[in-house]
Parts: sequence; C-alpha cells; structure tokens
Amino acid sequence: MKYDLIIFDCDGTLVDSEHLSNHLIATMLREVGINISDEASIEKFKGGSFNDILNFIEQQLNHKLEFNFEESFRQRSKILFEAELQAIEGVIPLLKKLNVAKCVASNGPQRKMRTTLEVTGLMSYFDKTEIFSAYDIQVWKPKPDLFLYACEKMGVAPSKALVIEDTITGGLAAQNAGIDLIIYSPENDEEFSKAGMETFSDYKEIDNFLFSSNT
Repeated sequence: MKYDLIIFDCDGTLVDSEHLSNHLIATMLREVGINISDEASIEKFKGGSFNDILNFIEQQLNHKLEFNFEESFRQRSKILFEAELQAIEGVIPLLKKLNVAKCVASNGPQRKMRTTLEVTGLMSYFDKTEIFSAYDIQVWKPKPDLFLYACEKMGVAPSKALVIEDTITGGLAAQNAGIDLIIYSPENDEEFSKAGMETFSDYKEIDNFLFSSNT
C-alpha cells in the first residue's frame, strides 16, 4: 500500500445518497414556496454544509421559517434512506481487502452517518471512533480542519494519508490540508480536472491509486 490511512467522505463516496438527499431538499424547498428543480438543488448544495441551505432559504423568503427545517429534513431523510439507500457499487469489496487504517470524514452530522452506514451494511467496516463529522469540530469543508483532525485522531501523518471524495468542496479540503486526493466521479465531470483533481469512475480502477507499482 502507498498509504497508512484511507479517509473516505460518506455521501456520494461510500453511500449513494446525493440524489436522494437533494431530491428531498428540493421537495422541501418547493413546499415552503421556493421554486427550485432537483438538478439545481444538486448543483447548488452538493458537498456543502446544511447552513448553506438555511441561508439560502432566508435569502429567498426574507424571513425565518416557523419550523426547524433541518430537523424535519433529518427525520424525513432517515425514513428515505432506510427504504432506498444503497452502498456505492464496488465499495464493499474494497473495504474487505484494505489492510490499512481507514475512517470516514464528512460534513454531515454523526446521526446521519450512522443511519446511512448502518442501512447499507457499511458500519461493520468502521469502528465508531473512526467516524468524524464536521459538526464535531464546528468547521466544515472546504476548510482543511476535518481531514487534519481525522489524521490526528487516527495517529497518521497527513503525508501518509489518502482522501477519497466526490465533490469539489471535499477535494479542496484535502488539497488545503496537503493530503493526497482522488475523486470518485462516475460521470467524469470536467470540473475536477479543471481543479487539478485526479478522478476515477469505478471502484474497480482504484488499485492503481492505492498500491505501489512494484507490488
């Protein structure tokens, strides 16, 4: 292995939740009177923090909502995930063969990750102490703090770690932390190459990134 630690983002990297989440966000925004398509929701909010959504709501409506939008979203998304969420294809075979430390570092809260990892069967591959949330430290990607925090807690130098991400926001966080990065991009989005981020489109391709050429 080239690395002593693999740091996974969660949504869109381990679990196929981005489209489910953003469809629900768009639905809930339309329910409160904000006209936005699912596609625009994905483009606007993918990889960001929930505060981005709350700020957008206030800007569009010029007032705060009378109910807790985030809490409602968490409750509804839990039901949705339990019914429909799946692991990204190829993730489980990779986790089974990894022989180095691994952890999860996400902008999402702990309870969301516990739900998504448990319903997809991925929680069995991570200890609870290996799940890190931006809510734990109150600093969100693209700032580097979460990935550096994960390295510190896992006892591995950033120079010996690899981040696997699926968003520009997460990729920038890894770059800002000085940690090697690869982006899971099944659609080979050009935005990543423009940002100097190397991509892969199928987890079957990932061995080239993880293993030294002489192994």
